[in-house]
Amino acid sequence: MKTPVFFFTEASPYAAPPSVQDTLRKLWAFALQPKPLKQEHNLLETKLPLILQLALIETVLQTVLFISLALVCSAVGVPYRPTSLIEVFPTNIPFFPLFVVAVLLAPVTEEMVFRLPLVYARSFVVVAALAFMISFGPVVARAAGAPVWLMATVALLLVILLGWYLSSRKWQANMYLLWKRRFGLVFYTSTVLFGLLHLLNYQGISLPPVLLLLLLLPKFIGGVFLGYTRLRLGMGWAVGLHMFHNLIVLLLLYGYTVGV
Repeated sequence: MKTPVFFFTEASPYAAPPSVQDTLRKLWAFALQPKPLKQEHNLLETKLPLILQLALIETVLQTVLFISLALVCSAVGVPYRPTSLIEVFPTNIPFFPLFVVAVLLAPVTEEMVFRLPLVYARSFVVVAALAFMISFGPVVARAAGAPVWLMATVALLLVILLGWYLSSRKWQANMYLLWKRRFGLVFYTSTVLFGLLHLLNYQGISLPPVLLLLLLLPKFIGGVFLGYTRLRLGMGWAVGLHMFHNLIVLLLLYGYTVGV
């Protein structure tokens, strides 16, 4: 008697975990020439080792960069302590609300705005634009000193542009071609804007403009890691990596300020 075929399932091909050298090589190649990536689907054999490697590599790189920036500040005679946000860190707020905002809400919002539309889809572009207007629009406008009427006018224009985009196949086709033919421009524009948004963290701190831009370099590098993670592993993994990074920063700042 022939055994029914449904009693057997073919095992998926084994995929060896990526080596650290392979991860570094692919990450460097991507940074030099960003392009859409085929997303990994093997959770245990590829995704978990890769996200751990990316988190480790970024942590080491950011630590080296942190020390380098401290040495640069010391060389030019600028105290590095204010640039670590300690002077503007909200020490009067309990830890749990800070954790919710910095570790849970901020990574989700920022990834929706800057990493979600790296994979082109009409809905992704609309969600990113709306998330930016709602979450960051008022903050950016207040930082720039824009009056309320100007904020409302800009918001209305953006809503009109989004409606036009959704109703125009030509616009949608042009956007798709931009992502397909100029993906490097799209990727690094998103990454630079992500870094510039963090200028808001340094409000009230008087620093030379060149030094201020240098302090955004860790955010720019972090944006490259997050973009690579979003493209190769998926959106949820980029959010998780962002949460991990923010948790480390929050613990260091909170621990320092409580200690002093």
